[in-house]
Amino acid sequence: MLLRPSGTEPLVRVMVEAGEATQAQALADRLAGVVRERLSL
Repeated sequence: MLLRPSGTEPLVRVMVEAGEATQAQALADRLAGVVRERLSL
């Protein structure tokens, strides 16, 4: 997994690799939720 700020937009990029696409998507969604929660403070 990789989390990094975008260099061109006010975004955080969330990238995940896993053995199965559904597993990668679930983890990416969870991480994105944590980022959203933390940045809204």
